Amino acid sequence: MIQDYQQAEKFLADRTAKLGMDFGLERMERVLRKLGNPERSIPCIHIAGSNGKGSTLTFLKHILVAEGYRVGTFTSPYLEKLNEQIMIDEEMISDNKLVELLNYLLPVINESEQKGDYLTAFEVTTILAFLHFKNEQPDILIIETGLGGRLDSTNVIEPLLEIVTSISLEHTNILGNSLGEIATEKAGIIKNGTSVVTGVKDEEALEPLTKQAEKMNAALYTLGKEFKILNRSHPENQEVFTVKWREYLLENLHISMLGSHQVENAALAVISSILLSETYRFSIREESIRKGLASARWKGRFEIVSNQPLIILDGAHNVSGINSLLSTIDDRYPNCDIHILFAALKDKDYTKMIQMIEQKAASITFTEIPLERMNEAEELFKHSRHPHKDVKKDWVEGINEILAKMKDRDMLLVTGSLYFLASIRPYIVNEIIRKS
Repeated sequence: MIQDYQQAEKFLADRTAKLGMDFGLERMERVLRKLGNPERSIPCIHIAGSNGKGSTLTFLKHILVAEGYRVGTFTSPYLEKLNEQIMIDEEMISDNKLVELLNYLLPVINESEQKGDYLTAFEVTTILAFLHFKNEQPDILIIETGLGGRLDSTNVIEPLLEIVTSISLEHTNILGNSLGEIATEKAGIIKNGTSVVTGVKDEEALEPLTKQAEKMNAALYTLGKEFKILNRSHPENQEVFTVKWREYLLENLHISMLGSHQVENAALAVISSILLSETYRFSIREESIRKGLASARWKGRFEIVSNQPLIILDGAHNVSGINSLLSTIDDRYPNCDIHILFAALKDKDYTKMIQMIEQKAASITFTEIPLERMNEAEELFKHSRHPHKDVKKDWVEGINEILAKMKDRDMLLVTGSLYFLASIRPYIVNEIIRKS
């Protein structure tokens, strides 16, 4: 019997430590059948991609909310609290409901284990989300994959529409060693007769999406082909752009999430909302598209948490993410001295990530958090040739040393892993910024 949030969090953490990741849909399908298939009770959208899933979800959610729809979302990982993963509009699942649902699920988990089906922590969390949404009955769900797509535990849903944001080399030990192989895994979310929106540009990665869409008789809409971004500009603290769709122009759209990659993510959300109106039973006005885009925020994505001193948090966790981050810094802060606090997971191409940040950094401090998948700070340090590098196993010490040496035009950039950001963001917001 789970008594409170802390016990629920420990239950899931213990399962992660014991079972890790184990991909496949059979366990999920058996358990969900026993629960009456709660995942089939509400219309949904499925999002996969190497980068941009959370941002695209956020843009689309805000558009739908602006139109008056109640929107359930399932995302991962969380930044501050497990409840963030399961939300309706801006409201997280409460501690009490989380505990109640987990206790409801425990007998099913135990019965499954007696038959040799051991649900991973992510599978349990996914099922909790489906149960919560069935109880609360929002109008639509937006479900983000955890890793890959084809064998991801979320791929039991039957969506109206799928979004594949981007494809880059990541989790190569699981998903494959080429863009084509990774794209094939992510294309596995495409279901029969649906609509698919993608920001994938690389032809090697686009080919598996095209083939799967044809196989499933799904309509594929690709950025740069069926729809385009025009007239992008970046005035202070916002992006302005136009989306061209068929003969229509949606001009002067505004977002406050910065970077050309966020413009692309927003465009995916715009086209998805148009398709929901044109093809399905949803009604979404242009006014709601504009209002939703303008109001969208997403923690840990080029998040400027302080201007004096300048502190930016970005969850870039692979080569593609680091490239987008550095491009945004070039656009916005070309003359800043950038002091980087960096941590990365073992299964990322951290050597290449370090080489990239070295080109922009005035200094780099390597650190770590207590997580099995996390690289040791010393290991990261050994891969750097930067003349001003340091290693601090204690990230609190690392932050304070960087802030102590920063001048007026300097920046503290914290990046490398969303799990890392999740650990340190509360400290930066609560202990540094609010007390300064």
